[in-house]
Amino acid sequence: MAGLPDKVVTFKIGGTVEIFKPTQKYGCFVTLRCGAFSITARGDDMAYTLASGMQVHLSVAYVDAAGNPAAIDGPVSWSSSDVTVATVTTESDTTALVKTVGPVGQVQISATADVDLGAGVKELITPMDLTVAAGEAVAGTISPVGPAEPVVP
Repeated sequence: MAGLPDKVVTFKIGGTVEIFKPTQKYGCFVTLRCGAFSITARGDDMAYTLASGMQVHLSVAYVDAAGNPAAIDGPVSWSSSDVTVATVTTESDTTALVKTVGPVGQVQISATADVDLGAGVKELITPMDLTVAAGEAVAGTISPVGPAEPVVP
């Protein structure tokens, strides 16, 4: 994004978005393009919430420093930081299936790829924070509140 100033512009639309000239080569970036106009925003809280008892398919894509689609060397390796909350199973070279196990909690799903297209290995780890929240109600409980009282006429 040559020619852009090295300043940060902040505006608020249901949250705060910073628009800047990206100089970092790590982190979570989202780029919006419309014709020749593009905005790149960095997200500090890139996360997903999934109800307990549910599953979701994931896909990872890679780009080079200029934002162009980039190749990787071999299949992606997927992992979960806490398999008691959610498990992840590889489906194809760049896709996986995340399944909640039961309890609510937070877990980090990671996709690890070899980005060195030569004989060496250079790992790139792409994380996603996942919050497993309580699922849909399936039963109810009725409980007395306080002690029994005489009927008031």
